[in-house]
Amino acid sequence: MKFKGAEKQFWWHFKGITNTKQIPDILEGIKWIDTEDDDLHMSFLVDRIPVIHHIFMKETELTDEGVKWIGQIKELKSLTLMKHPKITRKSLPYLNNLTELEYLHLWRTGILLADIRELNRLKNLREITVSPTARDGDGAYPEMDRDSILEKVIELEGLFPGCIINVDSDRY
Repeated sequence: MKFKGAEKQFWWHFKGITNTKQIPDILEGIKWIDTEDDDLHMSFLVDRIPVIHHIFMKETELTDEGVKWIGQIKELKSLTLMKHPKITRKSLPYLNNLTELEYLHLWRTGILLADIRELNRLKNLREITVSPTARDGDGAYPEMDRDSILEKVIELEGLFPGCIINVDSDRY
């Protein structure tokens, strides 16, 4: 079966794939860094490949809608969504579906340290990275006082025993 339109372009650029018979059932991983890949591209990928083990995305065009697609992936072990300000706490229910997840990196997204407690279905997490605060109107990330960070980290340690919690560049 042949692709049409935007999906045809996506698969050609993604792996040089020209028809559906060439698409694998399992993908070890994807890495999109500083690309224009977006929610539509993620939908093309997840719609055809149900199992992906690792996703690394930094500064793409992904939003909460793309995370909705990611939430359908089976056997996902590691997910990095670094520097995606359009990914917000609206994505938490979709992330909570990824129960096999071991590594979650949400640094500089709209999901903050205080939101992580809502990911209570992710019992296999070994490491999580998150920012304590959101970007302000000037584009800066205000500091959070250390006592407030420690309070939230202690709460998370109870929810995710044995999980390393990274807040910005500090490891807890």
